[in-house]
Amino acid sequence: MTLRKVRKVLAWVGGLLVAGLAAASMWFWFTPVGLNNYVNKITLQLTADSPQILTQLGFIDNTPFDFHSGKLDDQTKAHEDRALARLRKARAGLDKYGPDGLSGQELITWKTTAWFLDDLIRQGEFEHNGYRVNQISGVTVSTPQFLTDTHVIRNQRSVERYLSRLAEFGRVLRETKVRVEDDRAAVRCLRRGLGPVRRTRGQGRHGFL
Repeated sequence: MTLRKVRKVLAWVGGLLVAGLAAASMWFWFTPVGLNNYVNKITLQLTADSPQILTQLGFIDNTPFDFHSGKLDDQTKAHEDRALARLRKARAGLDKYGPDGLSGQELITWKTTAWFLDDLIRQGEFEHNGYRVNQISGVTVSTPQFLTDTHVIRNQRSVERYLSRLAEFGRVLRETKVRVEDDRAAVRCLRRGLGPVRRTRGQGRHGFL
């Protein structure tokens, strides 16, 4: 086979691969076909937002696709607002796939996913619900446990990523301290009789009910 024919074959195979990837991305990611593909898509989107959850899953740590294992989760209010906005967008998109016209397992999947997203959104709308840090929970407990029990060290690169996460722990504590102080200010508002603090739907701002 001549070099010219080899190039034509490679170009043809490459074209098929590109077309296949484009079709697969449209089918699964950009315009998911079917409820299950949509649920898989939003699950990946929400999971990818947390470096620590990705490590707990353990699928891509210490692989060429590892983009996260040198980082810890973002604890800022801005990040929390973005996460809540993504949840609302995911929930709105779910309505395009049901419940009308669904039955059997697909209907169960839709109802379960709708309940799960609605529950997360309701929790997220109350910004100051619960204690962020106490003697047995919060980042002061869970992060050291994560670093000792979950992060896997296999080679020099994973050691470097582990050290990067250790350095990030200070940032996590500082961000959490800001949130705790914000919670304390909200409690003071409650004691003055101003009512519970809740995020304004779609805006991520404070409102008094």
